[in-house]
Amino acid sequence: MIMGFGSVLKNGFTRRRFMKGALLGAGAVATGSAWEIAQAMATGKKAGDVRGYGVEPGRVNIGSNENPLGASPRAVAAIAENLHKINRYDFGVDLPVRLNKQHNVPGVEGFELSFEDMRSFMRFRELNRVMVTPGSGPILQALAVIAAGNGGECIEAVPGYGSVARGFQSFQMMGKDVSVVRVPTTGDFVHDLGAMKAAITPTTSLIVVTNPNNPTGTIVPYDELVSLVDAAPEQAIVLIDEAYIHFVRDPNYQDAVKLALERDNVVVARTFSKIYGLAGMRIGYAVGGQRMMNMLMAHMGFFGGGLSTLGMHAALAALDDDEFVDRTLTVVNDGKEYLSAEFDRLGLAYTPSHGNYMIVDVGRDSRRMSGALFRRGVMVRSGSGYRTREVDLLGNHLRVTIGKPDELEVFVNELENILGGSSQG
Repeated sequence: MIMGFGSVLKNGFTRRRFMKGALLGAGAVATGSAWEIAQAMATGKKAGDVRGYGVEPGRVNIGSNENPLGASPRAVAAIAENLHKINRYDFGVDLPVRLNKQHNVPGVEGFELSFEDMRSFMRFRELNRVMVTPGSGPILQALAVIAAGNGGECIEAVPGYGSVARGFQSFQMMGKDVSVVRVPTTGDFVHDLGAMKAAITPTTSLIVVTNPNNPTGTIVPYDELVSLVDAAPEQAIVLIDEAYIHFVRDPNYQDAVKLALERDNVVVARTFSKIYGLAGMRIGYAVGGQRMMNMLMAHMGFFGGGLSTLGMHAALAALDDDEFVDRTLTVVNDGKEYLSAEFDRLGLAYTPSHGNYMIVDVGRDSRRMSGALFRRGVMVRSGSGYRTREVDLLGNHLRVTIGKPDELEVFVNELENILGGSSQG
C-alpha cells in the first residue's frame, strides 16, 4: 500500500533526516561525518554545488526518470570485463534464456542452451516467450506498425506515455486509415479502464496501458487489467508497458507477465533503463505468448534488432545486482517522502507515485516554470502537452525525477525561490 505521505512530517521525516539517511544508505560519504555533510546540504545549496552521476557538474538533471545512483556496479564491471569481445558478433541468446527462466516461462526451467547441439537452439525457439531489443522503444514502435498495418484504432490514456499513439499519428500523416482515441484518466490521474473499455470498437487494433503510468505514477490493479483484456476484440493487441514496475510500493501488487503468457493478444514491455541505471545502453524486452512472439519476430527477427555484446553482458550482470536495486529503491522511496513533505509545506498539490518520479501542481504555466528552473541549473519536465481537445491536463504540473538528496534539495530551494518571487525567472 502507498504510505501516507501527508503524515511523513508527523513521523519525524524531516529534511535533515532525509539527507542523512539517504547519504548513509547510498554510501555516498567520502570525507567527514555523514551528519555534518547532511547539515551542510540542508542550508540552501545551489545547482553549482551538485555533482550528479553522468551529468556535467553544476547541473541538476531530474527530468528524464534516470537512476540517480548511476549504473549497476555489476553491470559496469561486466562491461569492462568484456570490452575485448566487441570485435565479435554476439547473438545474445544468454539473456533471453535468463529472462525466460526469471519469468517462469513453461518448459525452460533447467533448460541449457548448447551451440554444439542445434536441436537445443531450435527447442529454445519453440519455448521462447521473450524478445530482447535495444531499449523498449523498438517494441512499442513495432507494435504500432503491426497494429496499424491494415488500418485500425489505438486507444491510450491521457496523460500517458504517448509513444504508440504518436506512431499511429505518423501513419495518419501518410494517409493510412487509422485513428487514435485518447481517453482521459480519472481525477486522480489513474487509467479509467471503464472508459477505455467503452471506447473499444470492432476496428480497435491496439490498446495501451502504461503501468505504472508515465507521467502520473499511478497504477492499475491486476484484476482490472484482466477485465480490459477480456473486453478487447480478438484482433486487438493489448500492450502493458511496465518500465517502472520495480518501483511499485504495494507489496501485494501483481505484474502482468503471467497475463501476457496466458493470453495470445497481450504483450508486456520492460526496460533496464530505470531500476538498473542502464538508460545509455538501451536494453529492453517484451514478454508475450507464441502468437505475439511470432508477430514481433516477423517484424524484427529472432534477435529483436540486435542487442550489443556489452549490452547483453551488462543486463545479465544487472539482474544479479540486488544490492544496487535495494539502494536505488531506498533513495527513490525516501526521496518521494521528502518531496511529499516539502510539497505539503509549500501548499502544492501532488500525486502519490509508484514510479521514480512525481507530478506536482505548481499553480502556474509549467513551461515557464520549467524554463525558470532550467536557468537556475535544474532540469525537470513540463507537464504541458497532455491534452484533450479542450484542456491541457497537466499544464500547471511539473514531473520531477527522484534524484539524489542534494539534487532534490536544490530543486526545492529553487522552486520555493521562484514561487516566492515576483517573476518566474
